Amino acid sequence: MKNKFMLIIASLLIVSLSVIFGFTNKPASSGILTMRTLEANGLVDNSISIVYENGKVEKIELSKLSGRDHSQNLLIINETINRLQSSGYHLISIAGGGDGISSIITTYTFEKE
Repeated sequence: MKNKFMLIIASLLIVSLSVIFGFTNKPASSGILTMRTLEANGLVDNSISIVYENGKVEKIELSKLSGRDHSQNLLIINETINRLQSSGYHLISIAGGGDGISSIITTYTFEKE
């Protein structure tokens, strides 16, 4: 009877330690980065604003929104996303809005691993 009790206790201890160490071995995220693009026809500054996990803010200017050609701004946005990914950030969320004709606002959320 005593051996069965010790076997049960030892089994519970092994399972408990496996669960505890299974969750603690996962690397923790070191922060969230938010990038927002604003493209508009009006008087608004067209730009990319990046807020890093340490609170530093970076602003990149974009061209005014043109009904004919969006490719110049797309190139800059794409280069910025590629730069962030090569710096260890992983894109986890995108949300967009605006009226689609005179303004486009897109928010990108990145996580650094």
